[in-house]
Amino acid sequence: MPLSFRLFSVGFSFVCFGAGLYALASGILGKKIKTLPGLIYTVYFLFANALILVAEIVVTVYADEYKNVFGLLNGTIGNLLHSIVLALVLRRFLGADFWQGLAAAFLGSFIAYTANSVLMEATSYYSPTFGGIYLYAFITIYIPFMAVLLVAAMIVPILRKSGFYRYYSHLFSRKSWAVGILLLSFLLMCVWQVQDWLYPDTTPGIGYQIFFIALIVIALFWVQFLAMYAAGQDKIRAQEEMIAQHQAHMELLEELQQEIRAFRHDFTNLFSGLTLQAQEGDLAGIRNFMRKTSSYFDQKLGQEIQQMDGLNNVGLYPVRSLLTAKLADMRKRGIHSVLEVLYPVDAKVVMETEDLLRGVGILIDNAMEAVPQTDGTVRIVLLQEEQELYIAVSNNYEKEPELSALTRKGYTTKGRGRGTGLTSYRRIVSGYKGCVTRTYLKDGYFVQELRLPAA
Repeated sequence: MPLSFRLFSVGFSFVCFGAGLYALASGILGKKIKTLPGLIYTVYFLFANALILVAEIVVTVYADEYKNVFGLLNGTIGNLLHSIVLALVLRRFLGADFWQGLAAAFLGSFIAYTANSVLMEATSYYSPTFGGIYLYAFITIYIPFMAVLLVAAMIVPILRKSGFYRYYSHLFSRKSWAVGILLLSFLLMCVWQVQDWLYPDTTPGIGYQIFFIALIVIALFWVQFLAMYAAGQDKIRAQEEMIAQHQAHMELLEELQQEIRAFRHDFTNLFSGLTLQAQEGDLAGIRNFMRKTSSYFDQKLGQEIQQMDGLNNVGLYPVRSLLTAKLADMRKRGIHSVLEVLYPVDAKVVMETEDLLRGVGILIDNAMEAVPQTDGTVRIVLLQEEQELYIAVSNNYEKEPELSALTRKGYTTKGRGRGTGLTSYRRIVSGYKGCVTRTYLKDGYFVQELRLPAA
């Protein structure tokens, strides 16, 4: 067999496997399969495995006793490296979370290796001896690696149609679940390498093939079951938070009602004095009364009415609930709050609702924690523009923050050990294209702006 044909066969197998891995991982994440990132990863996979193949040949020639150990290390550490690179590609080009992408790469590797290994063993064992070596190579080498692409083409539409990615993402809502799914998927990825290392002379049979094909199905169903359970827990927690936010909204309405009752009582007393002044023809006194009454009205009810109008202008109901809860919290803490939503805000943005709530919540929490102990003020502005949603959260401060230090991981203005919020906020925003942030100081206020493109 010519060397050129052998090299082409090796390259073809690596290309099929790399492309299949990318497609499977993208399908698990529910991302659209794009050509450029797939090409980049496939080229990387080709050259990386070519180098590994050269190293394996060297080990076989000069240290044959370590051949099995090298194969095990390649199957674990090598595949881990391939998965990390794939996760980075998915994050860079498809906006996927790194850890979700890494687990998807592990699961994709397990599926690809299972399909390839089962078919390769089966074709090698059951294929008759052919006179043409090229036909034999096509059946025993080309078909098994092409099967990886075929399996990906079959599984990816099923995953998308079933909405698997929606449940899958919920597995990473808690650290314990995320660690568990990462370990499980990594062990599944390594099962073939460990099996080859422990039982190198295993003879494939029909039961052997059925077992590993069933293992793929069981693994996917088990992951989906865990994901659905996690999604259910998140839904329950979201409902509990929604109830708490509704209660905060009702408390705000009750406080406004009490303010109106108090104002009505005060206004009745003030109006009695106005009647006497009118009877006496005291125009100057009436003007002074009207001026004081207007100021009194603004002080007593103006802010509450402005906040209620602002909340009513927020058509994104989850955001409205979040703002209601935060305003009620600030009222309890004695923090002066100003909400400015002059026009309706109801357009959808590119950011997922959960991430939007987390991001805005972090900004407001940071502002609440950073205000002075007395006379603290937090301002929240929402403005729906033609192509984007503008959000600004600002607060006054006692000590001027270091703007240059804000980009450091763990930095905070709230005290030692409490600097994870800004890091999480930057990670959320970085996952969406077109989102722009800005931080600056103005007129004694620390201002953080967020601009979100319309969906």
